[in-house]
Amino acid sequence: MTNTSLISEEQWSRIRSKAGLPQFAAAVGLLRGEVEDFFARPVDVQALPGGYYHDYFCPQHAVQLVFEPDSPTVHRCPVDGATFSGEPFDSAWRWSVNNRLAESALRMAVLWKLEGEERNRQSVQEILLGYADAYEGYKAYEGWRPDNHGVAQFSTLDEAVWSIPLAWSYDLIRSTLGEAEQKEIVDKLLRPAAEFLIARHFGGIHNFACWHNAAIGTIGAVTGSEALLAFAIDGEYGFHTQAREGILADGLWFEGSFSYHFYTVAALLLLAKATANLPAWDLREHPALAAVLRAPVLCAYPDGSLPATNDCWYFTGLNDDCCHGVPKAPAFYEIGNAWFDEPLFGKVLARAYRHGPRESLDALLYGDTELESGSEEGVTLPSVQMPASGYAVLRTQPEGEALRSEANEQYVLLKYGVHGGGHGHPDKLGLTVYARGERQAPDLGTPGYGIDLFQGWYRQTVSHNTVVLDGKSQPAGTGRSIAFRADGPFQVADAAIRWGEDDVGGIDAPTYGVDEEAPEVYDGVAMRRAVLARGDYFVDIFMVDAEGERRIDWIFRNRGVLAPLGDGVPIVPAELKGDGYEYIDNLSTRPALGNIVLDWQFGTTGMKVFMAETDETPLYAGPAPGNPAEDVQDLIVRQRNASRAAFVSVFHPYKDSPRIVSVTWHGSDLIGAGWAACTVEGSDESELWIVRSGPEVEIPAWLGDLPASNRFEYSLEE
Repeated sequence: MTNTSLISEEQWSRIRSKAGLPQFAAAVGLLRGEVEDFFARPVDVQALPGGYYHDYFCPQHAVQLVFEPDSPTVHRCPVDGATFSGEPFDSAWRWSVNNRLAESALRMAVLWKLEGEERNRQSVQEILLGYADAYEGYKAYEGWRPDNHGVAQFSTLDEAVWSIPLAWSYDLIRSTLGEAEQKEIVDKLLRPAAEFLIARHFGGIHNFACWHNAAIGTIGAVTGSEALLAFAIDGEYGFHTQAREGILADGLWFEGSFSYHFYTVAALLLLAKATANLPAWDLREHPALAAVLRAPVLCAYPDGSLPATNDCWYFTGLNDDCCHGVPKAPAFYEIGNAWFDEPLFGKVLARAYRHGPRESLDALLYGDTELESGSEEGVTLPSVQMPASGYAVLRTQPEGEALRSEANEQYVLLKYGVHGGGHGHPDKLGLTVYARGERQAPDLGTPGYGIDLFQGWYRQTVSHNTVVLDGKSQPAGTGRSIAFRADGPFQVADAAIRWGEDDVGGIDAPTYGVDEEAPEVYDGVAMRRAVLARGDYFVDIFMVDAEGERRIDWIFRNRGVLAPLGDGVPIVPAELKGDGYEYIDNLSTRPALGNIVLDWQFGTTGMKVFMAETDETPLYAGPAPGNPAEDVQDLIVRQRNASRAAFVSVFHPYKDSPRIVSVTWHGSDLIGAGWAACTVEGSDESELWIVRSGPEVEIPAWLGDLPASNRFEYSLEE
């Protein structure tokens, strides 16, 4: 196989023409700026390999430290300016050095292809030859390394990510190198990196494996190696196997994290880009590539950000950053819009570029010259169920507001499906709420992996809006959908799980940070949650059958400050034992005194929760870490000691002032009597809700005589 350039000269001619157009001025400007920043703040190839990226986080604030290229031994927290030195911070700093060198080499090579400035080409050559000279020596490093360690970088994953832009950089300047220089870079850097990754390939379905394949295949394309391409694409755990077994039927990557979804998609697209000029290996027509770009759009919040499910970075979204170490999300949709006949991708780009400039390298290299202008209302999406992943998303609009917009849509996500492998969180039947332009009750996702809060709080069930038994975090499990309805007078998301009976396996299924006794606590336990959404509120029913008395904690955490419960209510300090409960600060409790109304206030928005309670339901409350950790959010615990329990609530997110005045409970005994009913009193109308545990349950005749503008009924039959 002869060497074929990753981007042909004919393609470069078109790219140079695009670079002169106004619509690509921001992309060219950013490219020049990144190159100038490298020369203003240079780094050299290091004598020692890089350390662990996740160690470069402040232990107190759970935020990434500020990387300064000229500060190898002093590392600053952006929150309070505190500095850290020594290990593991110094080694983690070298991870960023390697990343900066590789990414800068690619950008300098691209800018040289566009403008021909020798300074840029010469720097790329120096970086490549510098790593070729140092690579063999990295193998002798005696510092701590994981089992899946890399050579220049901490892990084989880091090694793969680092080697891809170096392979591209070599391809772009190869024609200017002498035969001896080409041989040195290929034989001492690129081929050894590919061979190392083959020898330590993940050997399973995982984002690691996808990045290993992307690096091996890219180096194969650059060096003309059919063997490397065959391994990366058609091998036992190559591209086709990853796409078939790792991408679920709904288009989402099995790990259940939108940032890991994009992290994996980045690797898949890199391999497709590397093979685009190799007809025998071209992957662009693979149907999975369009599906993996479409799926996160369907799950996005109204403003284009994404729920931070499982080990997901909280900032992940479609308008800007979607994960560390990959391009911003619009870059993915530049490729999708150019390669696939999918109008939705153009709409995503139109919205993204109302929020920020069209400045990605992929826009310049692959993007269409003209994009659709989009609409001012943004990307309007339907309610959707992702059945393979186990996400049900209900989208409703407040009554009387005919125009759908990002500012007024109510979005509720019920998470019930597969665990997500090693990056899964123990939060079956967890609830996430976005409304009135804000993340009201968000999933917190994850901070850096190197801090205590990661395992102690973010990966515990108590940090999610679901139920905890006996203070023990849930074990891995796979729930199932019972009902989903996106039309009619109200929308429905109804799901359940029974541990020990349902499929709790899946791909690479173990949980992290969960007490070993937790599976016994949950063995045979059944839980069910039904969300009934309408306009600007929703009814929530959570039922638990524990087959034996348990401490049942119903958790809800909302952004903002929980308003005082009122005068005369006895509130006393309290303590609750359990996995992660120690991170709830200043916990207090109050006894159940009939029905309860809670009100969180966050800026001009708020969340009212109306709860039907009994004398057996004490209420606990206290501030707990958000993400970042200093974004404290008030959390409540409704607790019952019983073998069976049902928690019934009405949630009303609002802006400025609540529309719902009150909720009158007519009965909430779904366990005994088998029915619950309430009247939701709005400022302009009242609506009666009746929920039965099954169709055979008889309800009191007097419910039919209650005045109401609208009547809604739902049966929990299966």
